Amino acid sequence: MNAQPQQSQMNQEIEHELARRLNQAQAERKPAEVVIAGNLYRLVPVDDIQTTDDPAANYDVEKMLAAIDEGAGAFEGMDVEAFNKEMLEAREQDTPTHRF
Repeated sequence: MNAQPQQSQMNQEIEHELARRLNQAQAERKPAEVVIAGNLYRLVPVDDIQTTDDPAANYDVEKMLAAIDEGAGAFEGMDVEAFNKEMLEAREQDTPTHRF
């Protein structure tokens, strides 16, 4: 399902309540969520969602490079052998007949 922007008129009371929830969620640094007819929905700014079938349409080289730089050193000091052993054990547990 692709999210597509839709223009519509909204009851001002509801609009104000949604704005209040969005501001509160932003202040708490968590997603804004609402339950409508028993279904949970997460409210996100349009800039945060993909509104096209082209996966590269919203690609931002600077954001990608910043994310890579931010993760640099995340595995520093990690026991690589123990990590690899754990990954292999997890794979074998999920697919015991497959040889890795």
